[in-house]
Amino acid sequence: MKPVRHPPAQRDPATPGWSWLHRLAACMALLWLTVAVAPGAAVADTRSETVYQVGITAFRDKAVTTREWQPTMDFLSSKIPGSRFVARPMNLGEFQLALGRKELDFVLTNPEHYIIMESLYGVSRLATLVKSADGKLVNQFGGVIFTRSDRPDINRLEDLRGKHVAAVDHTSFAAFLLQYDLLKQHNVNLDTEAKVRFLGFPQDLCVNAVLDGKADAGFVRTGVLEAMSAEGKIDISRLRIINPTRSHDFPFLISTGLFPEWPLAAAPHVQIDIANQVAAALLLMPPDSPAARAARYYRWSTPLEYQSVQNIMRRHRIYPYDKPEAISLTLIFQQYLAQILSGLLLAFAALSTLYIRTRRLNIDLKASRRQLHEMAHHDALTGLPNRNLLDDRLTLALAQARRSGNRVALCLIDLDGFKPINDHLGHKAGDEVLQEVARRLEDSLREGDTVARWGGDEFVLLLNGFTETGQLEDIMNRVLQAVADSFRAGNGMKLSASIGVSIYPADAGDSFKLFKHADDAMYRAKKRGGNCFIIHSGDIQGQPAASA
Repeated sequence: MKPVRHPPAQRDPATPGWSWLHRLAACMALLWLTVAVAPGAAVADTRSETVYQVGITAFRDKAVTTREWQPTMDFLSSKIPGSRFVARPMNLGEFQLALGRKELDFVLTNPEHYIIMESLYGVSRLATLVKSADGKLVNQFGGVIFTRSDRPDINRLEDLRGKHVAAVDHTSFAAFLLQYDLLKQHNVNLDTEAKVRFLGFPQDLCVNAVLDGKADAGFVRTGVLEAMSAEGKIDISRLRIINPTRSHDFPFLISTGLFPEWPLAAAPHVQIDIANQVAAALLLMPPDSPAARAARYYRWSTPLEYQSVQNIMRRHRIYPYDKPEAISLTLIFQQYLAQILSGLLLAFAALSTLYIRTRRLNIDLKASRRQLHEMAHHDALTGLPNRNLLDDRLTLALAQARRSGNRVALCLIDLDGFKPINDHLGHKAGDEVLQEVARRLEDSLREGDTVARWGGDEFVLLLNGFTETGQLEDIMNRVLQAVADSFRAGNGMKLSASIGVSIYPADAGDSFKLFKHADDAMYRAKKRGGNCFIIHSGDIQGQPAASA
């Protein structure tokens, strides 16, 4: 039951002759083969599609996991020509067997399990999940400790002494280790002071065990209780959270601290260009796309650091941070000096050959990452921030506004007359007009404000810290004039803008409502004939820009 060790799934043979030196010689031989054979990932006939197997931890039902995640795999297949991605739900033990046999190309799992697989099999993270709930973006998760609401004897963590606890598995990070660690900090030792029963996956089993009276308390990952309630499987009011620490910015019930969300990682045999294409496709996936909705996430972000997870693993001496075995170096040198020297010479030759390749690979990788970062946060045509970067800046602006009491305006711009320009003068001319509009919009705003391209001929302005409505109206008039000046033609075609404005906190308290109200106001501006702005708060209507 104790969660303090995660030994590797595959051990060296336990025969007397299989010594540390044999293992060293085997490693050297493997290193030589790596150099001798050209490295590559999932090599396949270019005339047919390449199938990539993606292992996914199924913390609930495996059939549900496949149904939720295969749309994301289909999205990747559509973005990477000649490839097909397949979701393979697994429990934690099955992962190590499949990776040991090189049956998996990518893995999606909890951060503790990722760190173990990184150490054992060399997988490397590409992107981190970002979820959305109650209008908030969430890229963290934690653990929940709960009991039935009709149990007056269980209110504090210390009340779990002597109780029966339902958990998934001793290797589960969010459904056991986080709770185990929290209780340790409160001087409650589950190993000696409680009776833990591991029920296995799905985590629903732990919830049902508590509700049925078969356990006094249970452990699950954050979001499971809310999901089961939304599916009609439980009445969440029948449960009470122990040590509730729910914060303003985290939308789920929680008992423990928060840790980075699940990473998607690539196995070492996957070619770097395929790994880069997967990372780019995920980072550029539209927020709340059909694939994201199927798996109940919002979008992907660049990989997070997992130092907080490593700290817990070190605290409990979990592999690869468990205590190393004592080794007698003197005895090894006495018995295997010739083999050691041969191995060192082989290693030196291999490392010399790999140095140039590694240096070239690092240069290419840094360039690829810079390009991926730019692609993930900026519009390719105009160079303006895209939706991903706008979401991040809006979240930061609202957080600062809540602390300072300032106002934030979200302005949705739709160009009037752009379609005739695009249809009659061609797409190249239309692209040039959009680039000019973007440049003039940036010039018309103040330092610290943001203009982003929303898509097509729509732009979004994020205005921070204005003090009065009159100041906002002046900015809107400048924007209308800037758009009108962006295109001049003698054939009767002209360009203008319809602008809808929503103000925080006057008429919206979160980003979802800000966008909705700005969209409503923009459509009312279009119905007025365009070339004007409407502020949703108080329905203030701006005058059209002067025609030149």
